[in-house]
Amino acid sequence: MMNATVILKRILLENYKNVKKGEIPLVRKDESGACIAGIYGQNGSGKTAIIDALGLLKNCLRGDPLEPKVGNAFALSINIDSESARLEFEFAIENNDNETSYKVVYGFSIKKDNSDNSTKLVIYNEKLSYSSKGKDTATKFVDYIDTDSDTPFVPKAKYDSLIGKDKTKKTNLLVAKKMAEANIASFIFSKEMHEAILPGETRSILERLTQYAENELFVIRAAYSGRINLNEMPLYISIGQNENSRTVSLLIPLNNSGVVHSDILQNIKVAINSINIVLPQIIPYLKVGLKILGKELMPDGSMGHIVRLTSCKEGHEFPLAMESDGIKKIISILSLLINVYNNHSTTVAIDELDSGIFEYLLGEILRVISEKGKGQLLFTSHNLRPLETLDKNFIVFTTTNPMNRYIRFSGVKTTNNLRDFYYRDIILGEQSEPVYESTNNSEIALAFKLAGGSNAS
Repeated sequence: MMNATVILKRILLENYKNVKKGEIPLVRKDESGACIAGIYGQNGSGKTAIIDALGLLKNCLRGDPLEPKVGNAFALSINIDSESARLEFEFAIENNDNETSYKVVYGFSIKKDNSDNSTKLVIYNEKLSYSSKGKDTATKFVDYIDTDSDTPFVPKAKYDSLIGKDKTKKTNLLVAKKMAEANIASFIFSKEMHEAILPGETRSILERLTQYAENELFVIRAAYSGRINLNEMPLYISIGQNENSRTVSLLIPLNNSGVVHSDILQNIKVAINSINIVLPQIIPYLKVGLKILGKELMPDGSMGHIVRLTSCKEGHEFPLAMESDGIKKIISILSLLINVYNNHSTTVAIDELDSGIFEYLLGEILRVISEKGKGQLLFTSHNLRPLETLDKNFIVFTTTNPMNRYIRFSGVKTTNNLRDFYYRDIILGEQSEPVYESTNNSEIALAFKLAGGSNAS
């Protein structure tokens, strides 16, 4: 199953940040085509909540403990009126070898823990459910692992079939469950759970989702652009081969030279070569160069190479740091967009995709991916150009109703310009939910005047 295709089908949030309830089904034009979800709405309406939720999903599927500062940030993301939040994600796993497909739903709750005089996150009540469908067979959708019990998990019949009768395993899993809670990590996707479950469908599903999180799910938060503004280039490269390959983010300084391990230098060259196939088609005549300036001993005693990224255009070469932030952002995410275009299992979520990118170019890039791509791209944006280039089903709007945060517009005809349609709905409110909290220009002007008078005093 390690070569099976993983497709994210649905995201459900409850009491997470300012989303009391919100659900986004993810759609494709056809089975082999790309899935795009552009999330639009006014400030503070729940756009970034989707990106943050996918970041938390990635962490859980990898079985990694959250760093304390990250845990604190997520703990503060629980809706102010609630003690806990619930996140649920549905996947389709399609095994191409034997024509078997799985509907898999993974969900978990998070709550605040103030026991040590600081607010942190606790992950609990995890649940993994799935059904399978083959060429001639199908199974019912069933809960296989539910951690909301004093035992490692229920139902007991599933526990016995998945783990067996070994009492030592039960003791070890109870310890692992406590450790996962203490470390702010997933118990279902812990190393101990993987090792305890007998070979079979459930174990294969867990392993495939972990692999998906490791190599195919990428979450780019707004702070990513901040790195670029500080002249640090996050560059995504693939290391390893075949099933052992993985994609990692490498941070390369732009204001001065960086030092990279000898064993990944070739991987960087491969990534840059791929980027340079697409980049000149987006920004005419521009390519990225990699200058090797010498060698330097790394802290671990191995030999590293001193490198610097350059901008090459029409026979001229200069430091990449001199390019605009928009160009640097395009270069930094281009490897991920290439993956989205070519790979069904790739899911990339980007907060504020439009930051620094020329709006017409943004619309054209998204148009190409939506028409010819294979993977999934979720993004938030304030730039409305994509509303004119993407299919209406690829656009999700936030509402002012926290109990129904995400909708797709109804009544949009193929002849309608969705951008104009959106502006019209802001004014007239013709959808099932209002998408804009009205403002009063006179009151805004008065507030500016009063604030100025306050400063003067």
